[in-house]
Amino acid sequence: MGTSASKKITETGLKHCTLWKADRSPACRAVMMALDSMNLSITEVDINIDKGEHRTPEMLVLNPLQTLPVFKDRELVLCDSHAICSYLAGRYCDAGRLLPKDPGGRSIVDQHMHYNSGTLYPRFRAAAYPILYENCHFVMPQQIADIECAYADLECMLLGRCWFGGSWATLSDIVFASTVSTLNILVPIDKTKYPRLSSWLFRVSEELFFVTANRKGLSEFSRRIDCGCVSDETEFKCPRSSLGRRKLAGILQAKILLAKDTSRDVRRTLGVH
Repeated sequence: MGTSASKKITETGLKHCTLWKADRSPACRAVMMALDSMNLSITEVDINIDKGEHRTPEMLVLNPLQTLPVFKDRELVLCDSHAICSYLAGRYCDAGRLLPKDPGGRSIVDQHMHYNSGTLYPRFRAAAYPILYENCHFVMPQQIADIECAYADLECMLLGRCWFGGSWATLSDIVFASTVSTLNILVPIDKTKYPRLSSWLFRVSEELFFVTANRKGLSEFSRRIDCGCVSDETEFKCPRSSLGRRKLAGILQAKILLAKDTSRDVRRTLGVH
């Protein structure tokens, strides 16, 4: 269900849940997309990685591994995006659409999340981290080849289906969307070589959860890769709720659509196509 066909769903507020995250991280964006796809609102705390805020004593108590995201639900603390997504879908989503209730459907989603954590994300780190943190200015040839191999795997997984999980978007598509959309910035997907993967990425990019939870961080990552720009300090306004973030994203999306409509009207007036 894309942005144009999305229906209004009752907001569910979970005041006892907190997510510490950085928008440019694909892992954090996967959790944010899961939240938005379930219309769950929790407290979100933006962490400035460049200032080492993920290594403060308070954060180390929560996660000694010094990684993001970090999720806390009362006394439960989870520090892996896949575990967080599965927990949220299993604990707070009764429909079974994102995480199927039957063992077969659930195992397919689990299989995809294992591929994301074991193959896709390590290849993202190998390609991106030298550029982000080691003053490297390009993706190394071996990393390009590895990412291309992953694209070929994903192309095969989509044979005969529109979504990785089946007939609709599941957690499989959410975790893949966060990583693949980021990899696409580093190594653009060749539409002729990977037509199914390219079509899937376009389709998932029109989902409302992608618009509200992935686009901003993706743009931030792209700026950082291209020119080393760090996010404006004014972006670090926390804590805030998922609902507040979604409202802001909705306002920005409406402005973008308005600008596109205005641009089309101008082109029509000038007779330009």
